[in-house]
Amino acid sequence: MAIRYDDMHEITGALMIAVLEELTVAGQAPVFAEYVGQDGWSRSSQETLMVIRRQRWRHPMALSSPYWWEQLPQMRAFRTVLASHPELSSRVDTLIGFDFSAQRRDLQQLLIVDLLTPLVEAARDYVFDRTVFDVAYERVEAGLLAENVRWSQIVPLLGFDMAQRLQVDLGDGLVIRLMTDVELSAAVQAGLPDQASFGTLSREVSRLYQCAVIKVTTYPIRAGETVDHVVRPASIADDASRVQIALRLVCGGSVTTGRLLEMQHPDDFPATHGYSVSRSWSDAPDLDRPTLLLDPVQVTAVQRMMVMLADPAITGNRPLQLAIRRLMWGGSRDQPEDRLIDLTIAAEALFIHGKGSGGKGGKSAPIAAGAEALLAGDHELGVPAAEISSFVTHAYKRRNHEVHADPGTFWPLNLLDGSQAPDLRSMVNDLERLICRAVALTIHRSATSLQLSP
Repeated sequence: MAIRYDDMHEITGALMIAVLEELTVAGQAPVFAEYVGQDGWSRSSQETLMVIRRQRWRHPMALSSPYWWEQLPQMRAFRTVLASHPELSSRVDTLIGFDFSAQRRDLQQLLIVDLLTPLVEAARDYVFDRTVFDVAYERVEAGLLAENVRWSQIVPLLGFDMAQRLQVDLGDGLVIRLMTDVELSAAVQAGLPDQASFGTLSREVSRLYQCAVIKVTTYPIRAGETVDHVVRPASIADDASRVQIALRLVCGGSVTTGRLLEMQHPDDFPATHGYSVSRSWSDAPDLDRPTLLLDPVQVTAVQRMMVMLADPAITGNRPLQLAIRRLMWGGSRDQPEDRLIDLTIAAEALFIHGKGSGGKGGKSAPIAAGAEALLAGDHELGVPAAEISSFVTHAYKRRNHEVHADPGTFWPLNLLDGSQAPDLRSMVNDLERLICRAVALTIHRSATSLQLSP
């Protein structure tokens, strides 16, 4: 972007030269110190983040004094020229940012941080470099004239990965993509569960923790006092929950969601700084069962599922919502016994309560019959009806054994295809696949806003 105000460019350069000369006359060379903070991590490999090391100029105490600045003739000339451009002067020494999140932009700090500091740190001395100044001035002028500012909402997806790191568009500005270094740094600081390796200078972050549900919304910049009625942007927390459900139903696995992060887009001229984080509970996924989004067919299925999950016919279906909740809770658990219990509760909601029955008497038979009726001939499961009924019956009997600690009959462990399961975890994995498919089919058949074949 070209410089628009030659007079401002010229007087600002003259002011920087005067400041550098004053600092030189003071006789103290610039002092630099290495700064290592937790506010910035950078990928050095796919799963290793290194803390960003910075050399920062320590600002002399004189710069903090308004009197020191105002006694410079160039500062008085600078203010005169600045006042002649209200489109610039109205953006300093005032609140700046969003209607719902603004902070004061101080002119003196802007001169120090965004114009003077780049000059000193580039030269390592109090020397004026025209090229460095032009780049810094152009950035500041463009930032002051910017009409819009962007607000990012980020919900990390935990236990999730995508093929080829694609960006998946979910509509209404919502996407799934790999987090940038800045976004991942904020997620690390906010807390990622179950991270085994970290230190003061490096941290290992699994690739299964590096994608997120993200929405970036553009707003007009507001300068000045706050408006009477402040409306914060709608949170994407519920959207992220629907993404998690859709991914589990389509792709399986144990994906969970991290804490919601909100921040100004880091590429915008700084009007606000830092980020805010929701202190909600964040469950760790089972990284032995990650959720993998591997091909365009799955992407399309996730997009369609997102639409249907918002349908009133789905959100108002209490047994179906219970089945979804238990499926989500059970899917992230590590212990197969706990997963088995949650999955059978989901089956009860689908095949007993969902049909309007109170579920009195034996439950395994109506659940098995309901599963067989819904899933027989299903192209995705590809299992004969008799095998479905037998598998569900054995799974429910095994659930009773776990819940009641029945020392009697120990029901065998079977897989969905009728073969013997090597362990309880394998059987529960097949049961989860069956319940996921049953919930997905129920959603497809119940949704009114999208009549599509599953």
